[in-house]
Amino acid sequence: MRWTFLNKRIYNKYVAITWDESKRASNLAKHGLDFRDAGEVLESRYRLDVPVVRHGEPRVLALSYSVKFLTVLCAIVVSRGGDETRIISFRHASEQEREVYHDWLENEYDEDE
Repeated sequence: MRWTFLNKRIYNKYVAITWDESKRASNLAKHGLDFRDAGEVLESRYRLDVPVVRHGEPRVLALSYSVKFLTVLCAIVVSRGGDETRIISFRHASEQEREVYHDWLENEYDEDE
């Protein structure tokens, strides 16, 4: 699946990924990862989605191994209705998140889904 970049959005044929440009810059400075690379997680067939709630808002913590970065990455996203998803954060997964992800791959991932 290929992503197309237009300003503050990433498009593929299924969804529009949006972000706040100042948040993208601060995320890049803090975590060294650009929201434009979030497709590494969001389009992975080996993605684990964990529903979370923060500040009363339902979000998804998406985890996946990235071949490009050779590590497990975490993208936190929120649905903005319709086919739009907004990136809140994009970072390296914590040690605990990596353990949960590897355990899920080993014991629960269903390749047929």
